[in-house]
Amino acid sequence: MTGITVRQLMPEDFAILREIRLEALKLHPEAYSSAYEDWVKFSDDDWRAKLSAPVFAAFHGDKTVGLIGLWPQAGIRTAHRAIVVMVYVKSEMRGNGIAQKLMQAVELYARENNISQLELSVLADNETAWRLYKREGYTEFGRRPNWISLNGEKFDEVMMFRPIAVNV
Repeated sequence: MTGITVRQLMPEDFAILREIRLEALKLHPEAYSSAYEDWVKFSDDDWRAKLSAPVFAAFHGDKTVGLIGLWPQAGIRTAHRAIVVMVYVKSEMRGNGIAQKLMQAVELYARENNISQLELSVLADNETAWRLYKREGYTEFGRRPNWISLNGEKFDEVMMFRPIAVNV
């Protein structure tokens, strides 16, 4: 789809993050370990703090249509790794390559910051996300049984990783 832009959100963009993240959690609770009920309580300062790590949004014109975050690991032994989080594309915009553009944004950030491994987790029943991550080169390396409980049902989490060639 043409007309899609992706950019990193800055702390002053906290309202953009709040709107799309709460939408994702409210409309698709089965897709996330995080819960709308927890995130809706955050203050403006809490939302700004979420943007201390890189978060990217996809826009169609001035409308936010997708989101992805990255949590670089800080320790001396783990600084080569980052965790991909909050992946979301609005339902009506799916199938237009937006998720791939968001994934490319975090990969570029990783390369530029000497991060050589991206990791993520996905609930085992989320087949759409599974297919995306496999297409993007992620490989399963483990499972956490009964990771979340939603409406009395337990869901496993699948952990995946992807090596990244860094700029040397």
